[in-house]
Amino acid sequence: MKVVLIITSLLFSISCVNDYSFNHSTQDQDFALISEKISPNNEFVLIEYHFDIGALGYSRIFWAICPNEKQNKLNLKKYILPDGYKAIGWTEQNEAIVEKWEPYYYKSKNVTLTSGDIFKGVRIIVK
Repeated sequence: MKVVLIITSLLFSISCVNDYSFNHSTQDQDFALISEKISPNNEFVLIEYHFDIGALGYSRIFWAICPNEKQNKLNLKKYILPDGYKAIGWTEQNEAIVEKWEPYYYKSKNVTLTSGDIFKGVRIIVK
């Protein structure tokens, strides 16, 4: 019984790793790219990713809007969309389209984005 309790506790603690404690670099050992969408003017990129960690093998999903340069040299943590928003795509005017959603995890901050806001140098359209 003690062995089962210890293993369960260990698996639970591994699965509860703080997702913001990672370096958020494409060079991270557990980094898993889901998609990347380059803006029409090739200046920015929307990156959707997670980490292959924990008991279930994955973390929550992150969306980052960052300059379109070598992502392995970028700290993606600086470009992550606030909790409760996910990146969808681009408009022809190089505006990032984001969608509001209710995360299943605890939000680290309560941030409200509205259409027309500038996020990391990119105009946001909230759908």
